[in-house]
Amino acid sequence: MELAKIVLEFLKAVVWPVTVLSVALIFRREIRGILKRIRKAALPGGVSIDFDEQILETKELATRIEAAPPAPNRPQTAVLPLTEANSRMISLGLKPTPSGLDLTYYKTIATRDPTLALAGLRIELEILTRNLAKGFKIDVSPHEPQSKILKRLLDASAITDDQFVLGKRVFSLANQAVHGRTVSRREAEEIIDAAQVLVDNYLAWLSWGFDDPWRPLGSG
Repeated sequence: MELAKIVLEFLKAVVWPVTVLSVALIFRREIRGILKRIRKAALPGGVSIDFDEQILETKELATRIEAAPPAPNRPQTAVLPLTEANSRMISLGLKPTPSGLDLTYYKTIATRDPTLALAGLRIELEILTRNLAKGFKIDVSPHEPQSKILKRLLDASAITDDQFVLGKRVFSLANQAVHGRTVSRREAEEIIDAAQVLVDNYLAWLSWGFDDPWRPLGSG
């Protein structure tokens, strides 16, 4: 009788762990999901239980951001160069440009990222067209398309037919690059060279379009 009691107590002690193990094996996938949710549960106040996982995810995000290329619609540098042309535009109440009207700036960018170079060139030309509109007292809205501004400049005889067409084509090529068309360094440099004609015309306008004797350095 004593032996039976001992055996019974032994079985009571063993059955519970065996049952738990059996349940764990049968429902291991469901239990894993529950544990995962528990690890990610939030304490009152929004504090997460699993700090290690958060830290790892944060480090991965920081690495991804660090490796990401600059946004194509932003200049690479935060400070505009204080070139002669930019100083002139600032003195006239016009907006300076990222390159200071020195397009070799974009050719340098094109050696490592042709798309970014053309995105910067587009920003440069957008500033020039808006400056021209201001100089010719054409009121344009902040979100007015460049094609429309160019047309209004043409209608006001501020630019020639050829300048109008060239401006539209350079904008179109730059837009295609920004919106996914693959562009080589050579192609980017050729577009930049074409845009140089417009920049030279704009520099001439800065000379004759205002009531003072300013001339670009080296222009004679």
